[in-house]
Formats: sequence, structure tokens, C-alpha cells
Amino acid sequence: MGPAKWTVYNMTGEEKTAFLNSLVFEGAVEPTVRRVAVNLMRGTHRDDHTERLARLHRFVRDSVDYHREPVEMFHRPTVTLDEGGDCDDHVILLCSLAWALRYPFHVQPMGDPDAPFHYTCALGSPPSDEPTGDADTVWSWYETTIDALPGEHVNDALRRIAIGRAE
Repeated sequence: MGPAKWTVYNMTGEEKTAFLNSLVFEGAVEPTVRRVAVNLMRGTHRDDHTERLARLHRFVRDSVDYHREPVEMFHRPTVTLDEGGDCDDHVILLCSLAWALRYPFHVQPMGDPDAPFHYTCALGSPPSDEPTGDADTVWSWYETTIDALPGEHVNDALRRIAIGRAE
């Protein structure tokens, strides 16, 4: 089940990341998450991995409410689908959708490893039986809390957005 809500503050950064990963695995087998992932693939060729991952990314980025939480909580992906969430909730949902289709994933904490200020993720293709990918896995970044492009790292997206505003 995982730690009680109030223990999140006492977790190290490594423990938080491990807990987020456990929520991804739990979420990937949730029927609602699996149904959403499969429905998002309608009309895509099964070997067009770039488009398939981009659809998952756009769905979470554009259709799932993003908001800061007054108290840090890690939500299951089904809760995030209904209520939205912050960066870690978006990562859990996106990685759960990807892993439901057997795309490898990597939850990436940003900032101080013991006290991350943000979470983002990388998704791999082609699909694999290994959640961490294998020798054939090609990785790309997927950020959903800002208007990042599929495959664009959060820092690159922030620079692009800032330059666009300055022009």
C-alpha cells in the first residue's frame, strides 16, 4: 500500500522516487488507466512509437488539471485522472499510461537528490518487458506541467518558452 500520507515528509529523495515508481506499477494495472491508454492509441500504427508516446504526453499535459498542492501528497493515477495534481502526480499518471502499454519509463527527480523540487520523466521505446528498458531502448523526455514538446527536457522547454515571450 505504501507509506501513510504524513510520512512523505520524512522520506529521503531516494525513498520518494522509489515510492513514485511503485505507484506507477500499481497504476499500470488499474483497469481505468489501461482503458485510457488503449483508447488513446486508436488510429495510430502499432509501430509508430513516437506518435504513441506523444499522444500519452499530450493527453496528460493538455487534459489533466495541473495544480500545486498545499500539502505534498502522491496520488494514484486514477485520482489524478479525476482531480488533477502536481508534477509528481502527472509523472505517476504518464508513466502508468506508458507502462500499461509496456513502454519503459524513468522517473527523474530534479534538484537536490535528497529534496527534489520537481519530478519529470523519460519514456522509452520500443515497448519492452523491462520497465527500465534494455539495450534497444531509445529514451526521450516528457514534461507535462508546462507547454513542453514531446521529447523536450523541462529545462529546454523553459528556455524556449522564455525566448518566445521575449520576442
